[in-house]
Amino acid sequence: MNRKMLTIILAVVIIAGFFLPLSNAGGGSAFDAVQAPYPVSGVEAILMKYLWILVPVSGLLLLIGALNKEQYAPARILWAVLPLLALAYIIVRPITEGFKIGDMVKGFGVGLWVMLAGSLILAIYHPKKA
Repeated sequence: MNRKMLTIILAVVIIAGFFLPLSNAGGGSAFDAVQAPYPVSGVEAILMKYLWILVPVSGLLLLIGALNKEQYAPARILWAVLPLLALAYIIVRPITEGFKIGDMVKGFGVGLWVMLAGSLILAIYHPKKA
């Protein structure tokens, strides 16, 4: 599979994961989290919203770049690594506040797993151009 096709597939996977449930408890998707009003004001709530938005935007720009004869703006590697970094922060931040990693992993829904897998493959695997 060439890089263009792999990028198209994984970009669609990342975008789709944004709309799938984030937790096993039947909670909402990341799209719902972005739209929900936060009762807490401050930088942390705003940062989390923008980090969630960063994931599908990166997927969309990867998709557009792959369909545009692999002309990415500014670079493919940036859009491939950004979703992984955003998801890593979203996962690590509660751990620093005392949540147990085992309990968090048990609660991850299909949407979070799909976004993590797609962004991890995009960040690590770089096949040559066809």
